[in-house]
Amino acid sequence: MSRYTRYVLILMAVSAVVRAMCAALIEFGNDEVYYRLYALFPDWSHFDHPGMVGWMIQIFTFNLALDSELAIRMASIVLGTVNIWLMYLIGAEIGGDRRTGWYSALLYVSSLYATVICGTFIMPDTPQATFWLAALLCFLRAFGDGRRSGSWMLAAGLACGLAFLSKYTSAFLWTGAGLYIIFHDRRWLRRWELYAAIVVTAVCMLPVLVWNMQNDFISFTFHSERVVSQHQLHPEFFGREIAGEFFYNNPVLFVLTAAAVILFLRRRLETDRKKASYLLWTALPLILIFWVVSWQRATLPHWSGPAFVTLVPLAASAAVRMDRRTLKDGIMSRWVTAAVGFTAVLLPLALVEIRTGAIPLDRHTEYNRMGKDDFTLDMYGWDQLRDGFAAVRDEALAEGLASEDDPVFSWRWYPAANIDYYVTSPLGVRMLCVGPMEDIHKYRWINLERGGLQSGQDGWFITSSRDWRDPSVMPFGNVSDCDTVKVMRCGRHVYNFYIYRVEDLQVNE
Repeated sequence: MSRYTRYVLILMAVSAVVRAMCAALIEFGNDEVYYRLYALFPDWSHFDHPGMVGWMIQIFTFNLALDSELAIRMASIVLGTVNIWLMYLIGAEIGGDRRTGWYSALLYVSSLYATVICGTFIMPDTPQATFWLAALLCFLRAFGDGRRSGSWMLAAGLACGLAFLSKYTSAFLWTGAGLYIIFHDRRWLRRWELYAAIVVTAVCMLPVLVWNMQNDFISFTFHSERVVSQHQLHPEFFGREIAGEFFYNNPVLFVLTAAAVILFLRRRLETDRKKASYLLWTALPLILIFWVVSWQRATLPHWSGPAFVTLVPLAASAAVRMDRRTLKDGIMSRWVTAAVGFTAVLLPLALVEIRTGAIPLDRHTEYNRMGKDDFTLDMYGWDQLRDGFAAVRDEALAEGLASEDDPVFSWRWYPAANIDYYVTSPLGVRMLCVGPMEDIHKYRWINLERGGLQSGQDGWFITSSRDWRDPSVMPFGNVSDCDTVKVMRCGRHVYNFYIYRVEDLQVNE
């Protein structure tokens, strides 16, 4: 076993322990707690994404027999650890040596997208990252002209299909492979393994296609509307996209990646040029697509995350090149050290901020805006709401003002999913969502599973000062005065939840 292999194994172990600690210490964010519903109500696909993230949660929690934050995030901890090894192998393929693989593994860990979004939080990006990296490795070995190139191509087709079952942007894996074959290796157009691999991917996609056929292609329609042109330029959206990519992918790594691409295009990067070209053909179209879209539509910077992960081995190659000019062999690259150091410092600071709010991020005091600007509160205070709501509900039940069967209503998929996990499920209360499909998402189907919305229903409505919704605009015949639950963090009042008694729900199509 080489020393770099030992280094990577140690890195995998340390990373897994650190990420598991973070996963156990913080509450779910809005997205994560929503994706738990994919496991609670499994299906071939869902309104927002394919079903893979839900299936992974089911596997690693034994079908939700284990239902804590750590258990539900365990898929991310395990798959995120596997991803480090895959990146090590990809880096070694690109650079032709294990040192490049070692630097690739380190830089991968330094990426906030890779370590936090894919490797700690439970998101569709979690399984996508694993199957995306597996597909990259299989394509690289298929394009390497070895005796088993055909087998690697078939394996790539399977990995692409599983990646697509995780997230739709995985289609860019075949975009990159197709562009590489057209411009660099047309011999593959005469090989049956290429077409068989495409068929394997298509077969994997069938569950998503069948579900969408049964549901009026609602998922594809939803995502297409998020990127369709609005015929109006928004430079602020583009600026936010670039700033988000800069931070999500680690500022040091972002700069190193840009330098590596420039060095490669100028033929000054020491890599296997054919294999490196494949990575560029895969990554750059995805990045450019979201750059173009962001001029007209609001985008999220993690959407292009797989593309930046694809370029990590080139960044590692650039770091190796700089080492050979300025440092002795075996000494850590200053660029890699800086990238890892940035994340090593930021993660504990972020954890402390979430738990304590040491840095005041919000100054609002209004009843409907308090805590709004503190994004760390997304993952704080839900247990306090549970205790507060239980007390209010018990009092109403004792006075005969409410029924045990009365549901809690919400107006959007979040905070509905947060309330569902932290409040209503522990108390044995139904959570229902009232609103158009573009607001309630999967709750359109969950409502039916839970008995549906009925005209004349009474229940509860919960909103917060961070995400205020006036209950008077909701379709209820009567809304009572509210009870307030104050959320405290380290002795400081940070925001409020408001609990309303609502009556006579009016249901329409």
